[in-house]
Amino acid sequence: MCFCQEMIIMPMGVPPQDHERHRAALEARSQARGGTAADLYRNGGFLVLNADLPGIDPGSLSVELDGDFLLIRAHRSLRGMDSGTLWSVREREDGLIFRRIAVGGSVDPSGVSPHYANGVLSLHLPLRPGSGRRTVPVEHSPGTGKAA
Repeated sequence: MCFCQEMIIMPMGVPPQDHERHRAALEARSQARGGTAADLYRNGGFLVLNADLPGIDPGSLSVELDGDFLLIRAHRSLRGMDSGTLWSVREREDGLIFRRIAVGGSVDPSGVSPHYANGVLSLHLPLRPGSGRRTVPVEHSPGTGKAA
């Protein structure tokens, strides 16, 4: 699998707000279908993401860093979807899966290493040097020390 960027193609003259509305609609539809379970944690100099994407078409999987967000898109096709199917139980949906996860602006996109196996997308997102937790001093005025 490659780390690639996917573009949403809109007609000329469409305001940028419509791009965000399109993304929001895709995300809402995906979440309404049960969403995509994901874990994100820091390990050393990396953010590590594991997202459950069972049954997707691996060739449809795309991962994109967009500012402070990681965008995951994939498509799931289900068997037996013809109009004559009589379902006993149907809980899985077919169609586009979209997930947007905040990762902050501290990720170095040049070293991202994605891997998809056994229905799980794993990403190691390298952090830029100096992007860890830091203490910010709070300035104060000399005074009585009592709250106003």
